[in-house]
Amino acid sequence: MEEEAQIPDDLIMVTEFIRVFKASLDLRLWIKLIKEEVQEYQVALFNDDREEMLKEISDVVYVKAGFMAVLGGGITEGILQEEEFQDWTEILGKSAAAFNQAKDIFSEEVLFEAFKRVHASNMSKLGDDGKPILREDGKVLKGPNYKKPYLTDLLEGTTIRTEKTA
Repeated sequence: MEEEAQIPDDLIMVTEFIRVFKASLDLRLWIKLIKEEVQEYQVALFNDDREEMLKEISDVVYVKAGFMAVLGGGITEGILQEEEFQDWTEILGKSAAAFNQAKDIFSEEVLFEAFKRVHASNMSKLGDDGKPILREDGKVLKGPNYKKPYLTDLLEGTTIRTEKTA
């Protein structure tokens, strides 16, 4: 008997966000968001701010899952021009490297719990009228009822590894 493929929980949550917020289906916007979030993660890493690192790596994973949900699979060179394909490949590579680095700092359980809390926070972004607030390029903005994710308790017992890992 053939096993049915499981959709990862992160894709289910982000797909809910896309549906509820009528989020953009523009792959270029999702790549732009990945790039922004990777940069914010790198700033948090530079500042040695573990709580911000955890939030930002959750955001990286969130927008990358959004990209994958919109894409519906893998990138094919046929839909992009060569230069754009190379740029996207580089950005996706940086997001994967950031996540791998975060896995050296935080356990998978902590990372997934942070992701769930970021999802709940993102779902609180609706406006008072129950509708999404969108930036001109389609990015979902924080509404008046936005609640920042609480991650402090997830940091207990985590330490920044300063030695290089093999």
